[in-house]
Amino acid sequence: MFIATILGILALAGGLMYRARGLRELRAPRTLTDDMVRQIEESGHIDVDEPLDLEEIQDEEARFWEEQPWEETDEY
Repeated sequence: MFIATILGILALAGGLMYRARGLRELRAPRTLTDDMVRQIEESGHIDVDEPLDLEEIQDEEARFWEEQPWEETDEY
């Protein structure tokens, strides 16, 4: 019984630590630095520590194109 209690406490503490680390990572600002941009320009790709959120990227791209002023083309 004592060992089960200790293991339960350790599992609970590990879960709390895992959750706290995840929340810290969510609050950390995600920025693209000049060095990262240069790496993309030179090699065509960039290595990141965490997977990219494709849905967030699509939302940002849609927002970008919605904000662009569109001029009507001239007919010849």
